[in-house]
Amino acid sequence: MSCASWWLWPNLLGIDAPAIAVLWQYFFACNFRVKIPASNYLTLFFVVWVIYSVDRLLDARMLKRLNEASLRHSFYHRNYRSAFVLTAILTIITACLCLFFLPMELIKTGAFVGAFVVVYLLHQIWAKGLMMIVIPKEVFIGMIFAVGATLTGHIWSGEFIPDAFFSPSVIIFGVLCSMNCIAISVWERSHDVDNDSNALPQLLPQVVKLFPAIASVVFICLMVYSFTNHSHVGFPIFVASGIGCGFITVLSFFDGKASSQFLRFAADMAVIIPALVYVIFWS
Repeated sequence: MSCASWWLWPNLLGIDAPAIAVLWQYFFACNFRVKIPASNYLTLFFVVWVIYSVDRLLDARMLKRLNEASLRHSFYHRNYRSAFVLTAILTIITACLCLFFLPMELIKTGAFVGAFVVVYLLHQIWAKGLMMIVIPKEVFIGMIFAVGATLTGHIWSGEFIPDAFFSPSVIIFGVLCSMNCIAISVWERSHDVDNDSNALPQLLPQVVKLFPAIASVVFICLMVYSFTNHSHVGFPIFVASGIGCGFITVLSFFDGKASSQFLRFAADMAVIIPALVYVIFWS
């Protein structure tokens, strides 16, 4: 594991998802001209890290074929005690950060979103099949991630939260996050055999062959929607999400030609780059 390439370490240490959440929260804040305290960005980072770490601890504990597991799961399995202790410590720290820095309205609404995270974690432990009968877990994760990553901005903007959950900007960002999760499941399917029976390619193997076509359709639909709603305040988010799906579409044609590790890294870059370009050049 010490020989892992430098670009793999953010994923192994679990800081990639929190970084994406903070970046897109800042993207949303810039786009909608909302001021969010720095402490809230820090708290979001730790909240996402803890959730992902707990998920990996559960996955690492349930591994059946360690030699075929993904690098991140192997890393957590081999360092299980250290990861468990660190996660426990950071959970306490994160709880304190939430109580000290977050508005009470955000804590209440965040607890509601957190209930869905608990549903997902329990499903991972005791259930098999599509999330909540009809929703693939990758779509479920993507949508919850999008809501959780943008929740702080909605609170500080004073928007009515149920409306914010179903705003076009959040939903389209959720589509990008879902496509990212599906892509990773498709490209890491060999690691999930017997290790994650809830992964979409394990439940519906046809998705593997159809994924380039699915990604292409999603990309086209997002771009058409974006430019037919060019006057909408969320237009930059629409376009960034569409471009991210475009990157994932291109990557889908390299399945089997590039390593799953590289494709996973590139899938995260597909989510990061469009938002980062906006933040740097237009915010």
